[in-house]
Amino acid sequence: MPHAAASPADSIGEWSLTQRTLHGLLSAYVRFYQGAHWEASTIPAEGAAILACNHLSVLDPLLLVASNTRVVSFLVAQEYYDKPWMRWLLEQTYSIPVRRDRRDVRALLQARRILEEGRVLGIFPEGGINRSKIQKGLAWLVRESGAPVVPAHVGSVSQASSDLQTWLHRQRPLLRYGVPLHFHRGADAAEVLGATMSAIATLA
Repeated sequence: MPHAAASPADSIGEWSLTQRTLHGLLSAYVRFYQGAHWEASTIPAEGAAILACNHLSVLDPLLLVASNTRVVSFLVAQEYYDKPWMRWLLEQTYSIPVRRDRRDVRALLQARRILEEGRVLGIFPEGGINRSKIQKGLAWLVRESGAPVVPAHVGSVSQASSDLQTWLHRQRPLLRYGVPLHFHRGADAAEVLGATMSAIATLA
């Protein structure tokens, strides 16, 4: 189910059988195998929202997906989309591939469209994709959409030498959510980034 679908599913009541099954399996993996704990999500029940979280490992997006009953569409490095099995999984959340080697304007425009459709966009300002570009993109998306920013923080987890080793290693991660941040459409980029990163750090 590609992210370009005309009417993409959002809340759990709209999900396909495939999406429900994958969400259930993912939730079981992070809760019972990884021993993860998370606080109740503060993402609004409806409407656009930007979920901004620190980034420590490949487990982070799994925790965010498992702890929510709305679809979270992520900005994902292109190399993950180049793996056929991974691409299929990412398409269930309508995620967006991003090229690391240049400023990917196309990806930002797709991200804006997700917010215009009143859905949830997940961003990791601290790592993964080039930090400065993602931070600038976050500020731009806030100004363009007016969507609230929901801070989240993942702790007690680290990245192993490979993604597979990280998935297999039990770490008991902890996910915390903060109060949504609301900015004026004309807010300065430094204000948006400063408040967002501070809110994430406060949850540590």
